[in-house]
Amino acid sequence: MKINDTDKQRHYDEKTRFYEEIIQKMLKNEADVLEECRKAPETAAERLFELSDKMLDLASLYMALNGISLSVLNLRDENSLVEARRAISKAIIYIENIVTGKVDVPYSDYEGNLAELAQVSPEKKYYTVRKIGASIDLLKYGYGDNTKWRWSFVDVEGRFIAVAKNLLDLKQAFSNNDPSEADYAPLHYHLHLVKDLLSQQAHRYQERFSLAMKRADDMRLAINYLSALKQFHVLLNEHQEAEEIKKKLDVWMTTYQNELKKERPASPESS
Repeated sequence: MKINDTDKQRHYDEKTRFYEEIIQKMLKNEADVLEECRKAPETAAERLFELSDKMLDLASLYMALNGISLSVLNLRDENSLVEARRAISKAIIYIENIVTGKVDVPYSDYEGNLAELAQVSPEKKYYTVRKIGASIDLLKYGYGDNTKWRWSFVDVEGRFIAVAKNLLDLKQAFSNNDPSEADYAPLHYHLHLVKDLLSQQAHRYQERFSLAMKRADDMRLAINYLSALKQFHVLLNEHQEAEEIKKKLDVWMTTYQNELKKERPASPESS
């Protein structure tokens, strides 16, 4: 028996109704939590951290709607993908509001903010970082390779990696050298993950500069992420790695300065 478009749409509506109901409840809960944070700012950091995790769950529901649309209607649900992207962005924003979204600031600048998450275990922070990364990967998969969003995801990943770095308690990570302690593994896994992510992100911005937009700002961002990685190598006494990055930074800085001159040519001198 041939299934017509009306039957497909009915089947789609039936399969998605449950997800839509949960989504509406989660959006209502988000509004309630934000209002609570406004009324009690002293507990806002932990509430925002929890809310960030909920936004990733929300994103997974939107991506499930896209999956159902592909399965039943053989169509990608662009609206659900946009909402999933918005939910992931909010997950990152809520953490940025705690530990900042800047990758090139010293630890001392946000150490006090990070202390507001003292009750959140290193394991939970590491789990959240991995969950954000996995959510972004799933969303990219949902859009596919040939998408106008390809280069915009570089910015989403850049913001994600900045908060991944800033969620790491560096004092704990560098002082905890006892593998028998409960926090040792998540702290060191988090540390090594951040090092890998900083390197990847620096090269993503450099790639976008080279292959797509030729904007000096992309080289500036690439330099910022690579500089942050260099600081990790310095702190870990990884002198050879730090020296190799310094050489690359010198090359990239030259490229950046040259591109900056093209974008901002000097004003002609008045005669």
